[in-house]
Amino acid sequence: MPRTSWLGSGVSMRRAAVLALALAVSAGGALADGVGVGDSAPAFTLPKAAGGELALADLRGKVVCLDFWATWCATCKAALPALDALARRGGFEDVRFLAVNIDRDGKLPDRFVVERLADTKMTLLRDDGGVLLARYGAEGMPALYVIDRDGVVRHVEAGYETAALQQVERVLDSLIAPRP
Repeated sequence: MPRTSWLGSGVSMRRAAVLALALAVSAGGALADGVGVGDSAPAFTLPKAAGGELALADLRGKVVCLDFWATWCATCKAALPALDALARRGGFEDVRFLAVNIDRDGKLPDRFVVERLADTKMTLLRDDGGVLLARYGAEGMPALYVIDRDGVVRHVEAGYETAALQQVERVLDSLIAPRP
């Protein structure tokens, strides 16, 4: 499936490209092509907002919905509660929903979560400054990656629209269906 993005929803494509480039440079690396459908998901270990760490490798064998967000991104703040509602949907108990915040100041996302997602079903992770986001090469914010049980990216979204979340839901349904 192709990557999709929506101009005018959240961060513009130009601003997203500048942000990704700045993040890559600040992380000391060069900007690589973005992670796309069919690519292996880049490995990571990130701190959990609640304490401890989570590695993507720990979730091998599970379907993962990985979403990058920031408090300065109005579209992200609209998308995150909708994604949390999807995480609560029956049948998705074996899908791991990871919400990765890229703000440098952890107090801002903590306050947002307390106010809007106090009882979230997602695992909240921190990518202070967006180093992992730069490795994924996102084309916009929010940036969402659906990863299959084998660690392969099966769907990519940049931006947010209700129809896009419905597509994510269909992809997740197809990935959790029993294997023949």
